[in-house]
Amino acid sequence: MCPNAKPISEAPSRPRKKRILHIITNMDPSGAPLAVWNLVRRLSRERYAVSVASGPTEDPAQDLTPEVSASGIPVFRVPSLRRGVNPLLDAAALWHLIRTIGKDRYDLVHCHKSKAGFLGRFAARLCGVRAVVYTPHGNVLKGYFGPAATWFFARVEGMAAPFCDRIISLTRTEIEQYLAEGIGSPGQHTFIYNGIDVDAFTREASDPAGFRSEIGVGSEAFLIVNVGRLVPVKGQVHLIDSLPGILEGCPDAAVVIAGEGPLLHDLRRRARALGVGAHLHLVGHRSDVARILAAADLFALPSLNEGLGLALVEGMAMGLAAVASRVGGVPEVLKDGETGLLVPPADPRALGEAVVCLAKDPERRRAMGEAGKERARVCFSIDRTVRDTERLYEELLRG
Repeated sequence: MCPNAKPISEAPSRPRKKRILHIITNMDPSGAPLAVWNLVRRLSRERYAVSVASGPTEDPAQDLTPEVSASGIPVFRVPSLRRGVNPLLDAAALWHLIRTIGKDRYDLVHCHKSKAGFLGRFAARLCGVRAVVYTPHGNVLKGYFGPAATWFFARVEGMAAPFCDRIISLTRTEIEQYLAEGIGSPGQHTFIYNGIDVDAFTREASDPAGFRSEIGVGSEAFLIVNVGRLVPVKGQVHLIDSLPGILEGCPDAAVVIAGEGPLLHDLRRRARALGVGAHLHLVGHRSDVARILAAADLFALPSLNEGLGLALVEGMAMGLAAVASRVGGVPEVLKDGETGLLVPPADPRALGEAVVCLAKDPERRRAMGEAGKERARVCFSIDRTVRDTERLYEELLRG
């Protein structure tokens, strides 16, 4: 070496990326899978190597996994991971998850929804994963099942709680409900609000007048919109049952329900039986939800239970006042009297009266819509969701 030469210093090595696996039952374009997709594509690519394990989607045309894969996030298909209890399929799914987790030696496994949450947590602990997180995406112990099934799922959740380090609820209310059922310890629970990309979502709203024309509703009509799966817990039947009363106070009212599900024909028959079929528009699953909301005068959420109600957040982001059931985490999202009105669940009369009240007071409705838009931006942005999730990951991985 030359006498005056300085030793060549090695370039500092980059920290190893933490390997994160998200497990969810399927990736259809509904609440929880969309929330997972919105999260995983925004997690830091510098700090985390993120993968997703998912069961098959019932309708392949509605499968989000090709979009996830195209973003550069590896997706592992678990064919036996299905909704519903099936001992043979569940055992096969557990074995598949154990092999997937053991092969790639993940630092943290984040499980979503009850089925993937139970099997994924068990598999992660068997494989010695450093940190395990579970997000139920709403309390399945309210409004989904009968008493016997609810008791069974509460016991299952209680058994699975020790297999994870944190249980992420969507609201503070959800934490209280789980602790009341004896699920987990207070130190295990935390909450992180689901969020949306408010700016991107609102930019998608185009040609609202065109949507009204598409469904045959004039500009003078008072348009009420609901977005959600057509299943009992979403309570759309109560919105339809409220429609005769709404029409008495607001004869030009019309209801749009955007979503798919097993109750489609039942809801249509119910509207016909009540003589309000001409005022109900069931438009199926839509990729232009922002456009539909931009065409609306009011958002309605008649659910029997909601963890948070991401569709409600979308309605608020579009500047809509809302009428919603006082259930689950909804009162943490909608501020009663400020951004909308809360009503008892399964009460069509109260729902209809609240709708008519706001229909007849456009100035109050506008002020509520503006307050809701600001609340959506401040409290329910996807950036906040990602930031809070990454902070939790770092806390657990440091520990």
